[in-house]
Amino acid sequence: MAKKLLALVLCLVMLASTFVGCAKRDEDYKGAYINMYLTDMVYDLDPAHAYENESNLRVISLIFDNLFVLDEKGKVKKSLAKDYEIIENEQTGERKMIIELNETCWTDGTKIAADDVVFAWKRIIENKSEAAALLFDIKNARGLKTGESECTIDDLGVSALNERKLEIIFEGEVDYDQFLLNLTSYALVPLRDDIVGKTEDWAKKPMTMVSSGPFRIREVSYEEEDAHMLLERNIYYYRDIAEDPIDESVTPYRIFIDYTMTDEEIMKAYEDGKLFYVGDIPLSVRGNYKDDADIMDSLSTHTYVFNQDAIIRYYHPTLFKGLSSNESVYDQEDLKEGMNGEKIFAKAEVRKALSLAINREAVAEAVVFAKAATAFVPNGVFDAKSAKDTFREIGGDIIASGDDMDAAKALLAEAKVDPSKFMFAISVAGYDEVHVAIAEKVKEAWETLGFHVAVNAIDVQVNDEVLKTTQEVSTDIKDDIFAEAYRAGEFEVAGIDYHAHSVDAFAALAKFAKPFSGQGYDMDDDTYPMLPHMTGYDSEEYNKKIEEAFAERDIAARSAILHEAEKMLLEDMPVIPVVFNQQATLTHKDLSKVASTYYVPALFTKTKLKNWEDYVPAEEE
Repeated sequence: MAKKLLALVLCLVMLASTFVGCAKRDEDYKGAYINMYLTDMVYDLDPAHAYENESNLRVISLIFDNLFVLDEKGKVKKSLAKDYEIIENEQTGERKMIIELNETCWTDGTKIAADDVVFAWKRIIENKSEAAALLFDIKNARGLKTGESECTIDDLGVSALNERKLEIIFEGEVDYDQFLLNLTSYALVPLRDDIVGKTEDWAKKPMTMVSSGPFRIREVSYEEEDAHMLLERNIYYYRDIAEDPIDESVTPYRIFIDYTMTDEEIMKAYEDGKLFYVGDIPLSVRGNYKDDADIMDSLSTHTYVFNQDAIIRYYHPTLFKGLSSNESVYDQEDLKEGMNGEKIFAKAEVRKALSLAINREAVAEAVVFAKAATAFVPNGVFDAKSAKDTFREIGGDIIASGDDMDAAKALLAEAKVDPSKFMFAISVAGYDEVHVAIAEKVKEAWETLGFHVAVNAIDVQVNDEVLKTTQEVSTDIKDDIFAEAYRAGEFEVAGIDYHAHSVDAFAALAKFAKPFSGQGYDMDDDTYPMLPHMTGYDSEEYNKKIEEAFAERDIAARSAILHEAEKMLLEDMPVIPVVFNQQATLTHKDLSKVASTYYVPALFTKTKLKNWEDYVPAEEE
């Protein structure tokens, strides 16, 4: 009897300890800690720069919420927008849209307000941005951007009626469906005035930024031995923190991206089940995963951009050796046209010759996850209002995928340009191994024509800004020198990914027309002339064609005009399309519910990891 009683007591004690353990588990529960290689290192998460770099876009899509999103099938869905109403006044002709926002918060607990949308959109109009044309249906937006209007930024037709209601007044007749498509662009996400206004580097480190999406940037380290990025659940994301469980809206707790591993180590960790998602398969091993990866078009075209105002120097053996250094690549202060060089990129024949020299099929094969670019507008961009018919399918091929050296040399002869007399550099982001690899292939082709070409792979640099609070230099910020030089027009030829700001082909093509370039106007000139596209391209005929497309409200007629515009653009060739980019990803079998949008391949809001408890780091237990 005594033994039975003792056994019963022991059993009750064990049950009690189990219940206590469960209670503690619930109290300490945080969720999965997922190791992955989401993308290459990012250095600036300002949504205004989201489309300059595919890596930026993949992270920005996780940390910022937008009014509307484009689901994986290309359908517009409400996100931060709870509802919207279209109001048309037949007597006055006024057209407007009222958008009511859902109730959710920034990562610091502050409610997202309509004023945050107003600030973000005014910022796009006030600053140089190729995304500006997305907002040109709004009253006074275009006039403010081009300087044609005498009104001020406060007259932009967007305002907050109250904390959660946004009013948009349109310039005139508008295609509301096309406007909503534009609002899915990550370039237009809401931003906080009090955060952005503190420093130009507000989006370069966790301490100086807040975000609105399911995750926030918890840590970033650029130290070689500890390079990593840590994303953490936004506990305020569509959640009542007093009532809802911690994982009500966001299932994973943390996403850890380790940047210390080699290409081989990344893939071994994935194969061994220690890394559960690879969003950017390293170039050196891509050939091994062609049949295993999930592949989608990335709505971007890797493109070579000419600076038509650059004086291309005459070849000099000593000077040529310095072309690939960051300091001397654009040192043109002492150059005088006609003495030390010529503006050969201002000649369409030269640009077209350089295009003809590129074997795009060979480049695509080297990159693995890409297709030869046969036009400028990338795969996936809509021809009309849906993904049913794409602009590329309807428009077909405009340029050849192979090279034609004989035709290229003939064009150079026609332009009276002897390529052996000139030297220039291709500027690319040094941290992007794919861009560097493409540059090497293009360099080889252009050298075959006779030009002297260097690859200027520009690395990031530690930010040298002195902090106002400590009077010290912040070592945890790095500046993307390539991106900054590119925005400033400090390049001869630059290799970039031209991402579609929207699935509307107009957004991709309009930027090359001066009134839609987003560059604003020259404040240093008393006449305030509009600035053309950053290439310097300014075709009166092309400008008129884009004006015609902007004014056209019949969607089929508008599409036909845009196809004409693309052919016109590629006849002038201010930029050279090289390959249509693809996004290739690997997802481990233990990782489930990885969602996607039409723009990006992975959203982890509801993602689950099997046996996630086994992967929690010791310090987190």
